[in-house]
Amino acid sequence: MTLPDRVPDLDVLSPTSSGSTDTAILESLLAIDRESSWTLESSTPLAGDIGHPQGLTIDNDRWLVTTVFPREARGDVCVFDRSGDRIREVNVTDGARIHPGGFDSSNDSSLWVAVAEYRPRSTTVVMRFDADFDAEVRFEVADHLGAICDLGDGTLFAVSWGSRSLYRLSYSGDILEQRTNPNHFVDYQDVQLLSPDHILATGVGSVRSDGNLHRLGGLAILDSRDFHVMHEVPVMATMPSGQSITYNGFCVEARESHLVFHCLVDDTTASIGHWTVSAPSR
Repeated sequence: MTLPDRVPDLDVLSPTSSGSTDTAILESLLAIDRESSWTLESSTPLAGDIGHPQGLTIDNDRWLVTTVFPREARGDVCVFDRSGDRIREVNVTDGARIHPGGFDSSNDSSLWVAVAEYRPRSTTVVMRFDADFDAEVRFEVADHLGAICDLGDGTLFAVSWGSRSLYRLSYSGDILEQRTNPNHFVDYQDVQLLSPDHILATGVGSVRSDGNLHRLGGLAILDSRDFHVMHEVPVMATMPSGQSITYNGFCVEARESHLVFHCLVDDTTASIGHWTVSAPSR
C-alpha cells in the first residue's frame, strides 16, 4: 500500500474550542460505528528516525510527538512543522524512566508529559512544558502512567499501563480519584480532551488465537466527570504494516465540514496519516 502525498495545508478549527465546535465534534465521533468507512486521504512524512512513537498532538502549526528509543534507553518529545520537518527534540529521559506516553496540548499552550519506566506497575515522573517549550518536573507517581492530559480545571486525567487504572490528579500530583477501568476492549494508548466533559481515548486490544496474536484498534469517548465510557467502537483501518491506525499516537481535528483523524504510521521511518470517516450506505 502506498501512501498518497501529504496535505499541503490543513485549515482547521481547534477541537478544544468552546461552543458549537465541541458539540459538532462529539456528535461526529458518536456517529462512528463498526461499519463506518475509513479513508486515507494523504500523509505527512516526518523527518529523521522517529523511534517507537507513543503520542501525537497538535499545537497551533506544529506536530508534537512523544517517542521512545528502547535500545538507546531514551525518550524524546519531538516537534515538527506541519510539513514534517523536525524543528526541535527534547530528551526527557529520567534514569530508568524512558517512556513518554500519550498526551494532549492544553488551551494555555502548556504541555503535560508523563515519562515512565518501560514496564507496568513501575514509576512515572510528570513534566510540564511551558509555551517556550521549557520543561519542569512537577511530581512523581508510583505507577506507570501511559497517557495524560490536562482537563482544564486544575486537574489531570491519566491512565496506567494498559489503561487498567484511570486517574484524576492534581497539578501537584495528588491522586484525587482512581478507578478500575471497566472497559476491556482496548488498552488506551493516547488521549485527547475534546471538551471540558469529554475525553477521546484510542488504542488497541490484543486477542490470542491458535498461537497468534491479533490486535484490533478502537476508540472510546469517556465522560471526564466520572470516567464512564459513553461510546466505544472498533477502528477497522490499518497502516501499511497491517497494524491498526490507533496502535501509536492518534488525534482528531475539526475541519470546516468534517473531522480529520491523524495517526502515527509505524516505527522508525514514520508518517502521519490523515484519515476521514464516512457512514456506510444503507
